Amino acid sequence: MKKILSILSLSLLILAAVMVVTSYAGSYSFTPSDNDLGELPHQYYFTWGIDWSLPSGETITKATLTYNNIWDWISEPGDHLYTHLLGSGPSNNVISSWDGEGGGDNFGGQGLLLGNWNDPNGGSPSGYNLTYDIPADHFSWLSSDGNFGFGIDPDCHYYNNGITFTIETTHDTGKVPEPSTMLLLGSGLIGLGGYVRRKFRK
Repeated sequence: MKKILSILSLSLLILAAVMVVTSYAGSYSFTPSDNDLGELPHQYYFTWGIDWSLPSGETITKATLTYNNIWDWISEPGDHLYTHLLGSGPSNNVISSWDGEGGGDNFGGQGLLLGNWNDPNGGSPSGYNLTYDIPADHFSWLSSDGNFGFGIDPDCHYYNNGITFTIETTHDTGKVPEPSTMLLLGSGLIGLGGYVRRKFRK
């Protein structure tokens, strides 16, 4: 009986370990040195560079860029917040450039345009988080030099509580067990459990 219980316990531990390994994920967050980019004044546009290499054995599954609690000081026609994903940028640094309140997108034609946002309300904080989900395949070039960036051009004054970029990854553990394999292992454990129960009743 003790031997059967030991086998059952060991099998359950192995199953738990397999489930933990296959569900492992990494999460990496980045913020610019000036977290809110000076409250995004309309006189400037910004290039935020990140120098980060994907750890060996990991694969990107998701990436998001979030402007936390963002709002326009007043909502007017022509107000825009342009956000681009760039293939390169100043290494772990932010560069602000003067455009003298000029309209238009200073990063037009560069990288991937994530969004052209206009606050429909404006005038007061609303607790709104502006989030852009970035498909993982847009980071296929990360493994080469790990340098990328964002181009941000506010065509009005966008107050915010900080900008955060987050990358989610999975850990490559070799061949992930197929559902049929997991089902077979689970069925075996259920059968072994039933056998132990019958033994206890006797």
